[in-house]
Amino acid sequence: MKKLLSLILAAILLFSLSASAFAQSSAEFNPKEEITLNFPSIWVGTDSKAPVFAEMVAAFNEAYKGKVNIVIEEQTDYQAYRDKIRTMITTGNLPDLFSVDVFKLNDLVASGKLMDFAPYLTDSEWAKTFSDGSLQEATVENQLVAIPFESAGFGLYYNTELLEKAGYTEFPKTYDEMFVMAEKLKEQDIVAFPLMTGENAWTSMLWYSNILLAVGGPEVYNRGLDDPAFVTAAEVLKKMFDYTSSDAVGAGAAVVNGHFLNFEAAVYTNGPWFLPRFAKEGVNDLGNKVKFALPPEYTGGMGTFGGMAGTVQAYLCAAKQDNPEKEQAIVEFFKFITQPEWLYKLAATAGSMFSIKLEANPDDIQVKQDLASAMAAAPYLVKHFNDQMPTAVANGFPAALDELVLGEVDAQGFVQLLKDNLD
Repeated sequence: MKKLLSLILAAILLFSLSASAFAQSSAEFNPKEEITLNFPSIWVGTDSKAPVFAEMVAAFNEAYKGKVNIVIEEQTDYQAYRDKIRTMITTGNLPDLFSVDVFKLNDLVASGKLMDFAPYLTDSEWAKTFSDGSLQEATVENQLVAIPFESAGFGLYYNTELLEKAGYTEFPKTYDEMFVMAEKLKEQDIVAFPLMTGENAWTSMLWYSNILLAVGGPEVYNRGLDDPAFVTAAEVLKKMFDYTSSDAVGAGAAVVNGHFLNFEAAVYTNGPWFLPRFAKEGVNDLGNKVKFALPPEYTGGMGTFGGMAGTVQAYLCAAKQDNPEKEQAIVEFFKFITQPEWLYKLAATAGSMFSIKLEANPDDIQVKQDLASAMAAAPYLVKHFNDQMPTAVANGFPAALDELVLGEVDAQGFVQLLKDNLD
C-alpha cells in the first residue's frame, strides 16, 4: 500500500511539474501568426488510442490557442495509411506530422525531406526522458530522423492450466526442455504452439526472432544471412511446427489468436497491445490463467537469457521545414504528447508501452507488469526480424516458411529463399 501511495504521489508531482513546464513553454513560444500543422493519423475512429489521442490534441490546441493548431486528417485503414505515407515519401510531398511503424528509417532518410530533431534533443532535458539507446536507434547519418514513441517487447505467455496437465508449473528455461514439454502436451492432445504461415506470419516471425537471438546473440543481424545462426534458428522453428495446430499452414492472425483465446493452445507470443484480450476475449477465465515467460535460451548459443526481441511500434516524424517557427511548433507538439501524463492514459486504454521512461504502474494487468520488468532488466532488446531485414526479405518470410514447413526445402534452403529476395 505504501509503495502504491508513493507511486501515486510521485505521478502527481510529475504531472504537476510537466504541466507547469509546458505552460511556461507555451507562454514563451510566440510565433508571428498562428501555425497550422497537418497530421494524417491512424489513431482515430475505433483505434484503441483514439479517445486519448483526441484528448491530447484538443488539450494542445487549447494550450497553444492562437499560436499552433493541429489539424487531424483521419485515416481509419492501417494499410491505406501506410500506402499513403509511402507514396508521399516517394514523391517527397510529406505532411507536416505523421507516424510510421513498418518503414525502415534508412528509407525515410533517403527521401531527404525529413526534419532532423537532433538540434532539439542533443544534451537536452527532453532527451533524458527517453529509454537508453532509443534515440541512437532513430539516428541515421547523424540525423535524428524520428522520435521513438511506442515500443514493444516480445516475451511468451502460457496457459498455466494446460501446462499443469503436462506436469509443468513453470515454463522451461531452454529450448531442449521446451520441446520435452511440447511432447508431453502433445500426449495430452494439447497444441503447444499456435503458429502461422499465412498473412505476414507474424507470430512465427516473432518466434524466429527470439530463437535467432538465443542462437546467434544480439549481434546476429550485423553478421548477415550468411551467419549459420539463421539456419539453426530455422531448424528450431521447423521443429516447433511438429507441435502446432493442423491448420497452421496458411493460417492468419485470427486462427492463431483463436487457438490461444479458446483454451486450445498452451504457449503464445505477441505484443503488449494484445495482452488485455486474454481477459476480454479468452474463455475459461483465461485472463487469470496466463503467465509471462522469458524466451528460452539455446544450449551452446551466443545469446544471454533475458534478452528478447522488440520493436519501436511507432515513430513520430515530421517534414523538413523552411520556417523556423513552424519547426519549433512541431517540437512543442511532440514534447507535449510525450509527457508522462498522456502516456499513462494511453497505456491504460490501449495497452501501449513507450520509449519514454515511466514509473511502473501497479494497476496494470500482471502479465504486462512482468513484461515491463523483463524489458527493463533485459541485457538487450533487439528489433525483430522484420525490422532488421530489408523489406523484400521481410515480405518473403511467409512464403519461405511455407516451403520449410511443407518439406519443400530444408533450413538451409529456407535461408537461401530469404537471400533470393535480395536479388
